Amino acid sequence: MKNLLLFSKIITALSFIIGTCLLSLFLYFNSSTRLVTIGFFYVIIAFILNSVLFTVNFIGMVSNKIYRLELLKTCGIQLINIPVAFFYFYIIIEFTSARL
Repeated sequence: MKNLLLFSKIITALSFIIGTCLLSLFLYFNSSTRLVTIGFFYVIIAFILNSVLFTVNFIGMVSNKIYRLELLKTCGIQLINIPVAFFYFYIIIEFTSARL
């Protein structure tokens, strides 16, 4: 269970870091279509991976009383990435529409 918790936290942090780097590169290179394509596929892969990990953590939280609090915290950390992703999407839309 500890390995699952550590793996989930690492993947969640990497998802945030990679997403932030892609947004920064997008803004720096003035809305590169190549970065938009890379970002699109990244979001799909990150969504699938994080959804699977969230589901596994949630099932573990329900079935394992010993690690329940730690799994709940990990699920909360994973959920924080959702509004961040929406905010990054908003920035991209505003940045792109401002250039038109």
